[in-house]
Amino acid sequence: MTIVEACDSKTNTTPDFPMGWFSVSRSQELAVGEVKPVKAFDRELVLYRTRSGKAALQDAYCPHLGAHLGHEGRVIGETVRCPFHGWQFNADDGKCSHIPYCDEIPERARLRTWHTDEKNGEVYVWYHPENTAPQWELPDLPELDDPNWTSPRYTEHLVPAHVQDICENSCDPVHFAYVHNQQGIPDSEVTIDPDGRTMHLHSNMENNDFPSHLHAITYSPGFALVRNTYGPNAEMIMYNSPQAIDKHTTFMRWTLLVRKEIEDLAGDDVMKGIIDGLSDDYPIWANKVHRRRPVFCREDKPLVTFRKWVRQFYVTSQDQQEIA
Repeated sequence: MTIVEACDSKTNTTPDFPMGWFSVSRSQELAVGEVKPVKAFDRELVLYRTRSGKAALQDAYCPHLGAHLGHEGRVIGETVRCPFHGWQFNADDGKCSHIPYCDEIPERARLRTWHTDEKNGEVYVWYHPENTAPQWELPDLPELDDPNWTSPRYTEHLVPAHVQDICENSCDPVHFAYVHNQQGIPDSEVTIDPDGRTMHLHSNMENNDFPSHLHAITYSPGFALVRNTYGPNAEMIMYNSPQAIDKHTTFMRWTLLVRKEIEDLAGDDVMKGIIDGLSDDYPIWANKVHRRRPVFCREDKPLVTFRKWVRQFYVTSQDQQEIA
């Protein structure tokens, strides 16, 4: 007699969080002196902008009596002040620099400080489970400051899926036909840069309402850019910089721009199509399980390439071995 194993929904596990840069806020949403709570990587964090304009991200709970600095904490110069007893912590190293009723500061009075950078209109954190220094820089997006491109438009989605499962879409041309109702599976090619870290998907989208060439560039699980080229000076780009809230929840921040030459002709329709396309993906993400060892067929080469490529962003040997 063979006992049927438990349903996958009861036994499914996801990988840990991959290392790399992840967005935690749009720059415009963090004013000088503003303090806010942030949830990322299964952690409670406090995000604030000092009086000099620097964005800082630190563990949220005060080492004194555990108050959450993201709720009613205040910026004092280049520090954040705990709302409970007024202890102040430096933005650059997290050390307690002032206790208003005591001259002696305990050695262990310190907040864990995460590496941050601000670029492309967003605040990013470098995530590594050992909180080590960044291993690569964020990519530049020159179109944001190019007068030939429109101002960016934004769309955001809270998705109940692991951040890797969302990233995996960037090299899955088959799902274009079945999830997004496109006419056929586009001819596609996946390549990886010589350094091994950046992955490219090229797809010929000739059967779309607006035929185009799609080029998806995935810099890491936390940063992917898609460029659609419809013709000379007729381009659109969108980039996704997700915030991994926990192992089952991801907040997606999409930014979209088009060349001004096609803004009136097709810009609104194209952007609406992209936003609608994300809605197509939602029920798949929301109801799937994460397959650590998928059963691939011969023509799943892009997905096999992705699974091998993404291993490098995991630290533990278990995750590296079980990603694919």
